[in-house]
Amino acid sequence: MAKRKIPTIVFVIILILSIIALDIARQVQFGGSKDDIILSVLYTSEKKGWINSIAPDFPEWFAERNPGQNVRLKFEVQGTRTSMLSILSGESKPTVWSPAAMVWVPLLDWAWNNKFGTQILDYGQVISLVASPIVIGTWQSYMEDNNFTSWSDLYDLADTELKLAHTSAQESNSGYMAVLLEITAASGKQPHEITLEDLQNTTIQSWLEKVESKAVLYGTSTGFLAKQAVQLGPSAINVMILYENLIIETAKDGEAFSKWGDNLVAVYPEEGTLWSDHPFAILNASWVTPEEQFAAQEFETFLLSKENQQQAVPFGFRPGNETLLNDTDIIQEMQEVFKPANGVAFNLTIPRFDVPTDGEILDRIPDLWLKTRATTLERVEGSEYWQIGMNPLIYFSLIFGTLTILVIVRKKRRVN
Repeated sequence: MAKRKIPTIVFVIILILSIIALDIARQVQFGGSKDDIILSVLYTSEKKGWINSIAPDFPEWFAERNPGQNVRLKFEVQGTRTSMLSILSGESKPTVWSPAAMVWVPLLDWAWNNKFGTQILDYGQVISLVASPIVIGTWQSYMEDNNFTSWSDLYDLADTELKLAHTSAQESNSGYMAVLLEITAASGKQPHEITLEDLQNTTIQSWLEKVESKAVLYGTSTGFLAKQAVQLGPSAINVMILYENLIIETAKDGEAFSKWGDNLVAVYPEEGTLWSDHPFAILNASWVTPEEQFAAQEFETFLLSKENQQQAVPFGFRPGNETLLNDTDIIQEMQEVFKPANGVAFNLTIPRFDVPTDGEILDRIPDLWLKTRATTLERVEGSEYWQIGMNPLIYFSLIFGTLTILVIVRKKRRVN
């Protein structure tokens, strides 16, 4: 019996229905339609908890303000330097870029202009979402014994049993800013006053070499570094350079005190400090449409609203929207978080340094760190930290010693 051929029209109908089904499935998966504005946001992990807690409300908020329009958020989370390089290479093409600190904004703009001859953002329009100052973290007992109050004091502590930790200036924002603040202390200048000549100054380099020689850990993640300090304890790491919000996080966790009977506390350097102020930069790139720019501006407004700024406080962030700093509800929320019991202070009286804007100077900070860092620490591939490397002489001595022992044991067995 001959097989009946299925009419071409049936194939066409099946194909059309399949396409419709796939589109419906896509809409269900991503919570929108093909006509939605897709807002691509590339940001860093430090604020991931806060962003994830409020972002689901944005599409509805946007639709209410803009009837007939819908938006979907597309997030990508990367480290600050990695995200900058990803944009420069064309691997990532976001509408919004939010690194961990404003210091990276002029650096990206400078690098982009060098490569393409155009500006990728308007520095004057970039605002801060939330903020956390860079502090000197230490153990309560160590602070009481040494009574240090400044970046300059690190130089004197290097003559004692200082065991320093910060992240890699080549891979992490906090490590990059730590080195910039060390240069500030060594030069006696503020960050925005540093020149290329300062980076080449051998006296400044010697200052950094002395302090960095006391490093016992270089991490690639600031959060990991804080956890390592808690795990290893006061005898292993006694000073670290990190974000204020991580001091709060460790205090809330309670592991440090239960493990060591001691707590991590923040030292706010009297000269002043830089802030990890999480900028919100809308890119002026060829791939960004006017609709996406508008959606980005709306997302900025959403994030800076009182309700969402208040929700950032429990995560250890101070409001980026400074108009809310005198708001009674915000103050009350902050007083519950920024308190001595969490190792931090509510009122900060130290200066807030201006960010350097010379891209060429900013570009050379990691190179200076590579030149002055502790040479005893080596990068561990696939790991979150640098560890103490083994001196080759010690390595070969151990091999020789092991072989000698094996030979002696083998001879004894033969004799017996």
